[in-house]
Amino acid sequence: MKDASYDDFIDKLRSQSDIVGIISEYVPLKKRGKNYWGCCPFHHEKTPSFSVTPDKGFFYCFGCQTGGNVFNFLMKLENLTFMEAVKKLAEKMNIPVPEKEKSEHDRQVEREMAGLLRANAMAGDFFHACLTKTNYGKAAREYLESRGIDGATIATFRLGYAPRAWDKLTAALTGRGFTAETLAKAGLAVAKSSGDGVYDRFRDRIMFPIADARGRVVGFGGRVTDGSQPKYLNTAETPLFNKRHVLYGFDLAYQAIKQAGRAIVVEGYMDLIALHKSGITNAVASLGTAFTPEQARQLARHAGEIYFAYDSDAAGQNATLRALATVRSLGIAVRVVTVPDGKDPDEYIRKHGADAFRTLVDQAPALLAYQVSQALAANDHSGASGKMAVLAQAIPALAEAPDLAEVNEHIRLLSQTLGIHEEDIRREVRKTQQKDKNVNRGQNSTMLGLSQRPAPRSVAAERQLIRLMLEDNAVIPYVQAQLDGEDIQGGERKTIINSLFTAYNMGKSPAADGLALELPEAAATELSNIMVMEIQLSDISRMVDDYIRIIRIARLEPLIMHHSQRAEEFLRLGDERNCRQELAESQRIKDEISKMYRA
Repeated sequence: MKDASYDDFIDKLRSQSDIVGIISEYVPLKKRGKNYWGCCPFHHEKTPSFSVTPDKGFFYCFGCQTGGNVFNFLMKLENLTFMEAVKKLAEKMNIPVPEKEKSEHDRQVEREMAGLLRANAMAGDFFHACLTKTNYGKAAREYLESRGIDGATIATFRLGYAPRAWDKLTAALTGRGFTAETLAKAGLAVAKSSGDGVYDRFRDRIMFPIADARGRVVGFGGRVTDGSQPKYLNTAETPLFNKRHVLYGFDLAYQAIKQAGRAIVVEGYMDLIALHKSGITNAVASLGTAFTPEQARQLARHAGEIYFAYDSDAAGQNATLRALATVRSLGIAVRVVTVPDGKDPDEYIRKHGADAFRTLVDQAPALLAYQVSQALAANDHSGASGKMAVLAQAIPALAEAPDLAEVNEHIRLLSQTLGIHEEDIRREVRKTQQKDKNVNRGQNSTMLGLSQRPAPRSVAAERQLIRLMLEDNAVIPYVQAQLDGEDIQGGERKTIINSLFTAYNMGKSPAADGLALELPEAAATELSNIMVMEIQLSDISRMVDDYIRIIRIARLEPLIMHHSQRAEEFLRLGDERNCRQELAESQRIKDEISKMYRA
């Protein structure tokens, strides 16, 4: 059940807040036109691409595509929940926050989450005490000491030890009032197969508490010291813990990452601790070899570049390539730290020192340079077959790279190294690029083979049309009558437009700031982009008609090609009747488009 008075308070808080003033506390802004501009606080940049529109109450970065309202800004910058951002903004504005009326379900969820957090916090204290204050942890302390981890580091990372027995933790926490159900739901215990009670999930392991961005323990990683398997065991997925979204050490590293403008990603807990202990504090660990898009986006809010320093053995190199593919797909700048001698970062630092590792980071090659060097190192290119193997590995990387100057530089390098003409290599790169375009076109098509990628002109028209509907709600029913769901090709923009239609049909007067709170994150970000656009409002009716025409033509034009290709197929099969039908449909669509242009 919604609390109308609290919702009214949030609306009032948002409408009365000065988004330029709030953001200016964190980012220097300069007015340019109607908007204010500055360097984005969510990624490292030298040229301002971060825009704030005071009259609409939105911000948007054209560099990292982050946007939202004043609440979103505080949430992203200070790692706050929505309610914490509301309270933070109210404090800044000296407005008292009313108590929100909560449903019984809301209260139950809050109680459950609070209970899981308390259980994890107390488990962390229990493990830490077992390591530092009892004989249970003697062997674990000796092992950590052998790895160069002293008492101060143990305290910083709250390292612990899970005793060998089956029920030490469950007995300790149930004695403190926690139920077996809570311990199982927190991932600290496992139900017995007999159905009678639970037993400890972690036993005879060094324990690494895993915290969220706010420093709250949400899970654990456990490492054996005797060579048994599995070597590492993480908390299973819980309401608090999803390893796709968590980076080990992020709560300790994000300020240093923001200051340095770059993040170093390592594989393991020990590597991360070794870096921090050596003063390299802009480092996080990815909880194993799987680096996810969610983790990449989390780092991209604070860093302009991500440096991968995975182990240099075969498994580590394969993990690096998988991680690079994940980050590259998001358009984030990547460099690769190559650790010599098959060492991991922890071993390398213990043998050569922190300064030597910093040099490796400073000399880390960009993604394409790394990929080309890997192709050359992996193949004996003294003979013809080896040269072809190098090209087979390097050309896909060259074809995907966005920087033409960098691509040309590596084509010249390969030409000189392999003794193959540059133009021959370029020809193969162009073939691969064309092949990839065809594959992408096929992957983005319906069963009819129609492209689902909106043309740039129609993207602009969809955005402008949304903006006009928000500027003047009277436009909404006219647009709704002229367009159907298939006309809008952009997924996020379709979500926004459907929300506008729904709100208007319910008798509401939709406004951008209120709408943003109800949209999914991707659609809300797109709305922010739309609201910071500077537009000239003259003849709105004419503008609406123009944008509708552009959108409809963008959907119809691919149909012409589709029916023409179908006609050719029927002609090859000797089916003249269906061929004529397809040609007639193609011509009908051409005539319809011609009428639109004449209108």
